[in-house]
Amino acid sequence: MSGDRVIITLQTADRTRKAEIALPRTMTAMDLIRASTKRWKMMFGADYVVTNLSLNRQLLPHEMLTEDRVRNHDILMIQPLALHGGG
Repeated sequence: MSGDRVIITLQTADRTRKAEIALPRTMTAMDLIRASTKRWKMMFGADYVVTNLSLNRQLLPHEMLTEDRVRNHDILMIQPLALHGGG
């Protein structure tokens, strides 16, 4: 069924990697981060977040790609989590 999957464009923050893919709606943002960092050989040990650029909304790690969070053909970006600290 088409309602079980969503087609998205996934890209890295620096836009050096980009792909249009179909994913199950049951996939979580954390699942997407794990699969992407492994497949694209992204920096190990870094924390990443997923942002839906089409809706200007960050997905929490446990959130699934449900219709209210991710629509077909939305652009999702994986970016390193910016940590601010004092020295």
